[in-house]
Amino acid sequence: MTRRPVLAALLVTLCCCLLSRTAAAQTEEERVVQAQVDAFNRHDVAAFMATFTPDVVFWEYPADTVFAGATRVRAHYAELFGDPDAKALHAEIRQRIVKGRFVIDHEHVTGLPGEGSHVSVVIYEVAAGRIKNAWFMN
Repeated sequence: MTRRPVLAALLVTLCCCLLSRTAAAQTEEERVVQAQVDAFNRHDVAAFMATFTPDVVFWEYPADTVFAGATRVRAHYAELFGDPDAKALHAEIRQRIVKGRFVIDHEHVTGLPGEGSHVSVVIYEVAAGRIKNAWFMN
């Protein structure tokens, strides 16, 4: 009977160690991209935009420009986040790969007005602690 509390304490300690190790293993690039995802999910335009460089470019992979510059990105996402039909807008990262300055996310977005859900792969390029480019593969 005394083994159960000891085993439970050991499991809790092990889980805490693994969680703290995972958080410590995040790169700056991954932290920036995750902050962008978190702000997107909160529909927080200011926090969302704080993750991008002023000259950020959103691309439709491989080379078609969708939005160029933070002003254009802000206008689009302010409109999207303010849309009453987008109250359930949420991005779930299904898989993430980090390679140097690039973070590649397999994203499942739900709650898009008129679309419902959308799955895409996004390649983020992070420079000096902010997202400089984002390539969307739809």
